[in-house]
Amino acid sequence: MTTPQQRSVGSARQVDTTSLAARLAQAAMAIVLAIISVLLMLSTHRVELDLLGVDLPAGLLFGAVFQGLTCVFLWAATGSRFPLLVMGCLWGLLATPFLGEGVGGGVMLPAVVADVPQYSGWIVQGLGLVIPFLVAGGITVAGRARSRAR
Repeated sequence: MTTPQQRSVGSARQVDTTSLAARLAQAAMAIVLAIISVLLMLSTHRVELDLLGVDLPAGLLFGAVFQGLTCVFLWAATGSRFPLLVMGCLWGLLATPFLGEGVGGGVMLPAVVADVPQYSGWIVQGLGLVIPFLVAGGITVAGRARSRAR
């Protein structure tokens, strides 16, 4: 059974993405997923897989795929780029306690250990920060290209 409002709009349903309640729900989703993403990516970024004599950075690849899928999920679930921006901004803040050196030495992502640069730590930080902004930018560009094609 359709209401008069649905008949006038047609079969397309509009989802509220701009009200305060919607924005708070989007931010809550982004915060929870950013916490999970940081913990997962930081704990797996050093995992390597030996495949035919080649060490593949399986942890970094897994983290990049997870971050990308999380961003696509956030966009698909909310219909907004806002949670992607929240996730991108929060990722660095949530990873900060694990950076540098602690009382007992390197924490999770020291920049240098015994004068050897730790590139995997730098890469995982870049992936965590950049992927949400790249996905948001890609969605923006695709939406504008689609609207111009009409």
